[in-house]
Amino acid sequence: MKLSKNARPRGFSLVELLVAMGILSVLMLMLTILLDQVQKSWTYAENRIGQFREARVAFDLLTKNVSQASLNTYWDLLDENDDGLVDGYFKTSELHFITMNASELDRGATQQPVGHAVFFQAPLGFSTDYRNLNNLFNGRGYFAAFGGDAKFKPSFVKSPERYRFRMMEFRPPAESNQVFADGKEERDNEARQEFTEWFKQTGSVGEGDFESHLNPLAENIITLVVSPRDSVDSIGRSRRETYSDIAPNYDFDSNDAEPDFETFGQQVPPLLRITMIAIDETSAVRLEDGRTQPEVLPPGVFDDTRNFEKDLDEIATYMNDKNINYKVFSSIVMLRSSKWGGS
Repeated sequence: MKLSKNARPRGFSLVELLVAMGILSVLMLMLTILLDQVQKSWTYAENRIGQFREARVAFDLLTKNVSQASLNTYWDLLDENDDGLVDGYFKTSELHFITMNASELDRGATQQPVGHAVFFQAPLGFSTDYRNLNNLFNGRGYFAAFGGDAKFKPSFVKSPERYRFRMMEFRPPAESNQVFADGKEERDNEARQEFTEWFKQTGSVGEGDFESHLNPLAENIITLVVSPRDSVDSIGRSRRETYSDIAPNYDFDSNDAEPDFETFGQQVPPLLRITMIAIDETSAVRLEDGRTQPEVLPPGVFDDTRNFEKDLDEIATYMNDKNINYKVFSSIVMLRSSKWGGS
């Protein structure tokens, strides 16, 4: 059949056009939903990275500085019966390294310590009076605390005081290092030194009290866990396992070694497992209740190194139940000046 010369090609019908437009609308809707989901995922990832960027910087600074912890250990004369004759020798140091429960610190008016704390001496070269002396010894300490930010805000910032968990850095200059005054009485009496005050800054060396030398490193750090460890113990456990022979309850004092490790007194431990837990600002705002410290961790965690992994699992369940977005930073730090060895 031949078409006439005046016949025109047949176009789309109204029904066909409506069907095509319907299909196109569905495809456009699906594409819009997909793009929205991608944008939300991207925004969430960006916000998560941004929220924890400050925590990562603080964690890197902490691990870098604590790796330089040092003791000037030496042998001194021992006169047990005060007869002027040498009865032996004992190992001692004018410097100190300690990890402990942060609640043992003097609580200031604005900061409430939580979790663990570590205080040490290191050649960090920080001084307000002496420039270019990069090997000056400084006292340094780290712990998490809950409190307001009134002391840390610039004077021109007029916003209301915010109460948050923060990673705090104890950072007195070298000229305010009280470690050389702490224990002086024992040294004068030729007795074993006891260091109890320098990391609380309660003496008369230099200027400023404990709180005046505190600086916030990062917000929303809800706890710090410090576990001193031997590299490989006598049973042959690897460094990956969590139990610590030298600090089973996380506490370590270079002046008070565990009974089975008395040979290694006056030394810094060879390894530190540093663990830090941070939450995001959205969760912090939701949990905020004025000056009241919110419950962000289940009770009884991080008291025994044998339960370290169990404690982390318990925290994960606790955080998920409360819908708290959090991140765990953990690393094993090698202390360069450690001279730990077998007997």
